[in-house]
Amino acid sequence: MRCAIYVPCFGSSLGDPSVLVSLAVEAEAAGWDGFFLWDHVVVPDEPVVADPWVTLGAVATRTSSLRLGPLVTSLGRRRPWKVALEASTLQRLSGGRLVLGVGAGVPQDYSPFGERVSRAEAMSEGVGLLCALLSGEEVDHRGPLFQASGVRFAPVDVPIWVGGNWPRETPFRAAEHASGVVPATFGPDGLVVLSPDEAARLKADFVASGGPAEGDVVIWGGAALPEELKEYEDAGVTWMLTDGGALALDELRAFVAAGPPRSGGEAS
Repeated sequence: MRCAIYVPCFGSSLGDPSVLVSLAVEAEAAGWDGFFLWDHVVVPDEPVVADPWVTLGAVATRTSSLRLGPLVTSLGRRRPWKVALEASTLQRLSGGRLVLGVGAGVPQDYSPFGERVSRAEAMSEGVGLLCALLSGEEVDHRGPLFQASGVRFAPVDVPIWVGGNWPRETPFRAAEHASGVVPATFGPDGLVVLSPDEAARLKADFVASGGPAEGDVVIWGGAALPEELKEYEDAGVTWMLTDGGALALDELRAFVAAGPPRSGGEAS
């Protein structure tokens, strides 16, 4: 199992792209496997927001081994062709380290700007179009939401993780195009960390919906990673993400510097 730092990119500290880049550099030095950012345009009551794609470009130039990417990007908001261009550029810049997370997105990124597109439908149609654009073949697409006529981009291999609020069906709308699934589950008090048994059911749902049996299963593990990591690995989980937004910056830096969990499932 791989472990990654997962942080929002807004607020007085984490909204500063230089802080995010420094965290990524520290994470690589401490032996973490990945560094992933939230992707939002509007955050209620928080005007300081860093664009994740610009920030990840800087991360790519300052690191050499970390897997990196946005978790998750809304294709209805950014549009599949813009995401294809951004993903292609970042994949080449990073030397093949990008993982692209896609999802339906959240209402506050749409409604302030008069957007009325169905977020879930945009994800369903958009992932197929995105894959076509990254394939290197000429694309002619006429769908309910998107069109592309005679477009050809250079071929680039970009792993795609589909995300959404599980156990709703949204994460599985585009499972056949995905190489992994990255769900988020929320209860009345916020993030719910899935148990190993729930992770196994999640993987079964993903595969039954057309996802690859050997695909990544990515769990959002809270501010402190669960102790029973071996049980998650046995359930098919391949990545465990921290909830970096739940920690103050000094706490987050200390957590990053301590490195990922050691073998045997014990936190370092």
